[in-house]
Amino acid sequence: MLERDEKQLIRCTQEGDADAFNPLVEKYHPKLSAYIFGRIKNVETAKDLTQETWLKAFRALHTFRGDSAFASWIYRIAENVCIDFFRKQKGVKIEPLHTIDEHRITDTHPSPCEDLARQELRGYLRAGIQGLTQTRKQVFLLYYAQDLPIKQIATRLKKSEGTIKSHLRNARLQLQAFLTPYLKNQQTPLKPPMLSSDSSG
Repeated sequence: MLERDEKQLIRCTQEGDADAFNPLVEKYHPKLSAYIFGRIKNVETAKDLTQETWLKAFRALHTFRGDSAFASWIYRIAENVCIDFFRKQKGVKIEPLHTIDEHRITDTHPSPCEDLARQELRGYLRAGIQGLTQTRKQVFLLYYAQDLPIKQIATRLKKSEGTIKSHLRNARLQLQAFLTPYLKNQQTPLKPPMLSSDSSG
């Protein structure tokens, strides 16, 4: 649930009072800026991306319905801005969110707002993982949760390394398809579809 004052500020902004958005910026800007800097590691670029995040949030606020926390919503926009930035950088690779398991999402000392956003993301991620076929789920968790190399997973499951890579790739694709609407601030189905059987890789 949104705080009463926060709800009112959002509603006033949506009704055309641009000044009502300022208290929201003041409340979340320091932590949001720190979050983006933690992802980018460059002060000036982080400042630019933080401003871009707020601009996108202001323009998209009419789509916000309060189904999730405003903090979660704004951090999701910030994450998308960071991902877009990395994609535009030649030679820079970023690990997509759909490939990160719970222990990699959680920082040692996350802020309350970051923790809220990540709790929501973990919930969607868990739902996506549960929707994987049994073999894909097993391979995905062995690789990301237990940090096992492909060769060791292949040995443990008595399958070829090529087969393990195929299962891992398909698991990523399925999770990506499931999480993309969420990352784009759209509705996400409660249960991800089974894309294909294990026999297809």
